[in-house]
Amino acid sequence: MQGYISNSDLHIGLIDKKYSKPVRALIHRFLRPYPTGMEYIRRLDQEYKIIEQKGFVSTFHRVRDLLELIKNQNIPHVLRGSAASSLVCYQLGISDIDPIQEKIPLTRFMNWCRDTQPDIDLDVPHFIRDNLIEQFHEIHPNKVARISNKVMYKPKSAMREAIRKFGYRKFLPRRYKLSDIFPDPYVRKNVQHYAKSLVGKQRQWSLHCGGLIVFNDKVPNELWLKPERRQILLDKYDVEEQNLIKIDLLCNRGLSQLWSLSSMPVSEYPKDDRLASELLCRGEVIGLTQSESRTMRKTILALQPKNVYDVALALALIRPAAADGGRKAAYFRSGGKGKRQIITDEDAIEYISDSLGCSMDFADKYRRGWSKQQPDIMDEFLNRLQGKRDSGEQSDIITELRHSPKYSYCRGHALSYGQLVWALAYWKAREPQKFWIATIKNCNSSYRRWVHRRQSILAGNYLYNGKQGTPMFQFEKTGWWDGADFLSNDFGCEDADGVTYFSGVVANSRTIYRFKKKLILMSIGVGNNQYRDLIIDKRIFKGGKRWNFIEGCGITKRQFNSEYIEVSHLL
Repeated sequence: MQGYISNSDLHIGLIDKKYSKPVRALIHRFLRPYPTGMEYIRRLDQEYKIIEQKGFVSTFHRVRDLLELIKNQNIPHVLRGSAASSLVCYQLGISDIDPIQEKIPLTRFMNWCRDTQPDIDLDVPHFIRDNLIEQFHEIHPNKVARISNKVMYKPKSAMREAIRKFGYRKFLPRRYKLSDIFPDPYVRKNVQHYAKSLVGKQRQWSLHCGGLIVFNDKVPNELWLKPERRQILLDKYDVEEQNLIKIDLLCNRGLSQLWSLSSMPVSEYPKDDRLASELLCRGEVIGLTQSESRTMRKTILALQPKNVYDVALALALIRPAAADGGRKAAYFRSGGKGKRQIITDEDAIEYISDSLGCSMDFADKYRRGWSKQQPDIMDEFLNRLQGKRDSGEQSDIITELRHSPKYSYCRGHALSYGQLVWALAYWKAREPQKFWIATIKNCNSSYRRWVHRRQSILAGNYLYNGKQGTPMFQFEKTGWWDGADFLSNDFGCEDADGVTYFSGVVANSRTIYRFKKKLILMSIGVGNNQYRDLIIDKRIFKGGKRWNFIEGCGITKRQFNSEYIEVSHLL
């Protein structure tokens, strides 16, 4: 039976006698009451030993210092990454996910086979992040710095630099012919040779999006790059090599949305709300962070989420390791049953552990080896596998692991972001007017601005055109802004003889490469709150123009619970 003991009474128990002074100091900073259940005690004891012997105590103290700033100002935050699997993080208030209750193993975050500092990443609203960094610097003066990124030359940037090096100082358009700039073939050859020599070399330093380093002493003077920006000459790889304390404080506009709606933490929203579930089951994901993409909408429609755990699963399923490796399709074919599916990092660790009969710590070592394509670790894994499995099983295991280099979510990260999406869906289902005002003010989206503005109008908000921007000519022509109808009936989709005719306003688009072909994925508005997905072969575009309004015909296809048009002709 689970119980708790007050943190102020810990000194009278065995804890003070069992652990070292640094660990006891960390324990006395717990925000949550100390648990007495045996599973919790065993897990905490495991984490204490790793934290103490690996020298991680200071890392947790510094993150706890940053958390105090966040808590004192009632700023919403979300813990990203694998740190949500730590019970110590949960007890300190850094995480709002109980790893014991959610059955999340510790291994992905820290274990005996890893000596690098644990990676703890926090998301906060975008407009408060820089202010928090300044406040953190005031707590630790001259000890806090922001890390840099090494920007390397790529083929295009290298060629542009080579052109300038050989004396061409005029404006260089996006598309150009080298022969027009340098008619002499000998000069062109030298330019190409010089550009080739630059590829892979460092071009410049840029500021890391959120990486903070906390030094035990003052920042060495020789490391400062831009003292006014608190930027130093170290990137994340340098930080790992020197085993410095690194905290990632990142912006999240979804939290900015949520903060405009309520100060309630994301973890306190009901996990199985009926209205939020119905909204997601209808595929109404526009305005929900991490969920607006065509792929995510299809996945949510297929899953028909009933609770926050289904949303977390959808977020994990669309990552490259699961989606490109065929695991997402296999999951839906089996209905989530049958053969174990490797969707998260923890699934991969458990799969390797079962395959080799080794500990979870060693399994994570092999997972990271496959992920980073380290030949020595991969060879060690294969040697161990030969003694454990026959050739057929070996082939199946290697096939499963060949997608490990691709990115995947860990369970804690998926659940953290699932809670955020669920909280936003909660408000969108109940207060659509307030939701869309908060979205327009704070949210960056893959959709064009008119989509959110139109959704806000449909929810009952009046938006003055002069303040929100001038619509494109097509919108003015159809009267979408002020009129009751979004588009006239002439712009709807009609099926005739197996051919689908479409016309509408472009809501979003992106380019992908599949099967050695360049494709355009596009969503278009065809009516009030009605959108159709298009897949367009790049070859049917002429001139590469940026489309605002599009019409044509194609074949309607269906995948999961969502339809899309495979375009055969543009009008």
